Amino acid sequence: MDNLEKVKELYEQDTLIAGVDQGNKSAKFSYLDEHGNIKSFAIPTVVAPANNKKSSLEGATNSSILENHLHLKISSDSIAALEERYVYVGHFARNKEGKEEPSYHVEVGKERSTAKTKFSNELHIITTLAGLAVMAGKTNKTTVRIPYAGGLPVSEMKELGPEKALESVKGTHVVKFIDGPMEGTEVTVIIEKGKMYGEGAITDLSLNFDIQNGVLTETSLEERLDDTYALGDLGAGTSDIIIFTEDGIDGTLSQSLNIEGTNPYIDRMIEAVNKLPEYEKLKRLIGLGEEEKAYQSREDFMNEVVEPGILAFINGNEERPLFEVRLMKKKKVDVTDIVMSELRLYADEHKAALSKAWNNSGVKDLVLVGGGVLFGYPVFKDVQQQFREAYGEDWVVFPDNIEDAPFFTSRGYLIANFMNTIINQTQPSA
Repeated sequence: MDNLEKVKELYEQDTLIAGVDQGNKSAKFSYLDEHGNIKSFAIPTVVAPANNKKSSLEGATNSSILENHLHLKISSDSIAALEERYVYVGHFARNKEGKEEPSYHVEVGKERSTAKTKFSNELHIITTLAGLAVMAGKTNKTTVRIPYAGGLPVSEMKELGPEKALESVKGTHVVKFIDGPMEGTEVTVIIEKGKMYGEGAITDLSLNFDIQNGVLTETSLEERLDDTYALGDLGAGTSDIIIFTEDGIDGTLSQSLNIEGTNPYIDRMIEAVNKLPEYEKLKRLIGLGEEEKAYQSREDFMNEVVEPGILAFINGNEERPLFEVRLMKKKKVDVTDIVMSELRLYADEHKAALSKAWNNSGVKDLVLVGGGVLFGYPVFKDVQQQFREAYGEDWVVFPDNIEDAPFFTSRGYLIANFMNTIINQTQPSA
């Protein structure tokens, strides 16, 4: 039996090969469809308490995109806190009362603020179970068995170990869709086994490999990279650097950087937009209170303001990044200065921390992945050009499909899962 046949057999048995990246801005999910190709989607890491039945108006705003309309009942036989919970998740939670997003606390004696740990964090677990239920919906299944593949920041993985981390998601979980395209449907998610990795430690798989029609193929980056390199995985809450040597991963030099992820920078951008004179004038004109916000979540702001400007810049449609907001969806305002100010702070701090860790490691290349690569790309690209002009070579290696950088970690988990579940099970005996 070849790999594609094995994928199809497992698919028919309701087993999905997937990878889950529990992010502090959004959770990313990658899975193999019935044809053995990778599909990915994201759900904002936002959760709010919900009613035990849909309101009369919810269906009126129904979205054909399943992950955008998540009003759920989650029950679990292994997670006591989720014995029965009604929640709004992701986009649908962003303007609900009592919503919760990843928060930060200042470490004693340190200036940086850090996200709460992902391990056993209800916010991340709820978002993960919601995503796996969505995955079931996208594959037209009401029961799915998930050989789990996910991970945690390097610092948490070193502290907890992979087995304890995996226990946080194992069990039988039932997710009922209260509203949306799957209204009334109940999905059972069964996680009996799996493996947890350090974030970034497995991302090199998605740099070097892809899966197409059930076949593991090499990417062009596999030929461009030296045997030893540093991989910077830039996330919303944490940023890791993983050192790959000729003997494998150096667990001592690999570390979570003592530096903020993207979320605090996004929060400051949103706060500045809320204080724009144009927005204050609009609120007074139509009688809105001072507490009203222009954007209800970080994900909304990223999707509507930051990412379109950066993608246009990457695709060559703009000579310089241009960022605009539409206040009340009507008034267009240029906020390039606000956004670029925070992007420069973010990129400069990461540039220094990454370069120091890279230099100390003694490896040849520095590769950047994760959502933070897109976030800081305008500044990273400028440094790249200056470095190339001065030294005749690149400062960092960007992945070929940089637009997909946010999904590199979830794809890496999926590829590791594919290798463990499919390839290692289909190789002929010696």
